[in-house]
Amino acid sequence: MKDRIKEYLQDKGKVTVNDLAQDLGKDGSKDFRELIKTLSLMERKHQIRFEEDGSLTLEVKKKHEITLKGIFHAHKNGFGFVSLEGEEDDLFVGKNDVNYAIDGDTVEVVIKKVADRNKGTAAEAKIIDILEHSLTTVVGQIVLDQEKPKYAGYIRSKNQKISQPIYVKKPALKLEGTEVLKIFIDKYPSKKHDFFVASVLDVVGHSTDVGIDVLEVLESMDIVSEFPEAVLKEAESVPDAPSQGLGRCGAYQSIEKWQSGTWSSHCGCFLLCDRGFCP
Repeated sequence: MKDRIKEYLQDKGKVTVNDLAQDLGKDGSKDFRELIKTLSLMERKHQIRFEEDGSLTLEVKKKHEITLKGIFHAHKNGFGFVSLEGEEDDLFVGKNDVNYAIDGDTVEVVIKKVADRNKGTAAEAKIIDILEHSLTTVVGQIVLDQEKPKYAGYIRSKNQKISQPIYVKKPALKLEGTEVLKIFIDKYPSKKHDFFVASVLDVVGHSTDVGIDVLEVLESMDIVSEFPEAVLKEAESVPDAPSQGLGRCGAYQSIEKWQSGTWSSHCGCFLLCDRGFCP
């Protein structure tokens, strides 16, 4: 559909959404919603532009405009820098030129001002497109809020480089406001809405749980916080107290099994086991 929209705009120039929908045969209820989603995505990628009167046109790059690709590094005060592969010097991006990019995003930029080594000033750039988002999941406590009825509430990331709230779609389960959730980002901030929209992936725990702060950090880094099933089964088989004469082939060996994962072939104990104590 994107190619058809581009071809249509190249031919017609400036058009209304209704005219576009009618000429492309997308004026039905379901097709029109799909068209709007596609237009929204194209606008976010700076492929089209909505004018003040509501009409839309193709976004045309300036002639001889050179673009560069790099990684955006945000500062908590709103500005940031873009690092380029193979280049030592970063490009400075002012607060008004960030264009809703998030820390770690792969972005496309244009140079606004070249570096002046005599004055010691860095090159300045403007982000014109977000090629890939780095942030896909977030972990945090839900704040119930009725300001936006279509959402259950919002999560504020503990990452100081993310200032926008993350609104959470209403899940099937009832939330009490103490839940620490792991959520998936469905929509990112844009000109139309300066906030994230996300769906619930999992309930990590509750704010009153012991050790929830550590668990929240582990989940946010996608570090598995539970032992594998095989380890749990082995732990269940370990007696509360070693039997008399069990020696190092008892509970101590079970610990070593988990640490080394290496068995000896003659008795099922670990190679760490002193074979003189094996039965």
